[in-house]
Amino acid sequence: MSWLDDLVEGNYSPKNIEQGSEQWENIRAGRFTSSEIYKIMEFGYRPMTEQELKARPKTGKGSKTTRVPDPTQMSEGGKTYITQKVAEVLTGQPKQSAYAYPLVYGKETEPMAVEHFEKMTGYTCEEIGFQTWGEHAGGSPDRFIVEIKEGLEIKCPFQSENQVDYLILTDHYDLKRMYPAYYWQCVSLMLFTSLEAWNFCTYDPRMIAEKHKMTRIRIEASKIEEDMDLVNTAIASAVKEKLSLLDTLK
Repeated sequence: MSWLDDLVEGNYSPKNIEQGSEQWENIRAGRFTSSEIYKIMEFGYRPMTEQELKARPKTGKGSKTTRVPDPTQMSEGGKTYITQKVAEVLTGQPKQSAYAYPLVYGKETEPMAVEHFEKMTGYTCEEIGFQTWGEHAGGSPDRFIVEIKEGLEIKCPFQSENQVDYLILTDHYDLKRMYPAYYWQCVSLMLFTSLEAWNFCTYDPRMIAEKHKMTRIRIEASKIEEDMDLVNTAIASAVKEKLSLLDTLK
């Protein structure tokens, strides 16, 4: 029985592992995590086939292109991320995050953002801790929305001009196009938790008008099944590469 089944039946006891704590860092070590899953969603490139080269525009954009994205190839960033996870396994220690005040601001503002979301929607939010997905992946949802059984991801921008950009977003297509890292984070969390929808929200308490303080994009699993399959495939590929490298280093 999954944690969600337990939650629905009223038997679930949240495992609240505080983000940034030693326990949280240790459980993340060696795992591909939702906040960085976008790194393995960036594909590598392959040379264009002779047929593709002939089909290029004669002039203008694309006329000099010789390489195209290849979903079967890992990007250089993805390869670096896999190497990082191998290093974490070999040392038993997670990579240390550099101090950045915008991240501190986001962490400090998050409780206020959750309170605003609850007031705006009438829903109740709960912490559910780090969710493991097999032995090699997992993620930390910001909150679980009790009444509708959906996930919640919150971003609190340090710069208010970023909130202006978020307010322009209209749906998950915009989120995927403009903020792919956040999009893939939400998609992977749906995969890891088996929840049917995820709410991506941004919050800026400095905005004067209430309607500008929070933006909300709801992502439904039923509408992004192909992307969820892509995440599943990308993780499987990354795990294979990770284990292969570890085997080589034995």
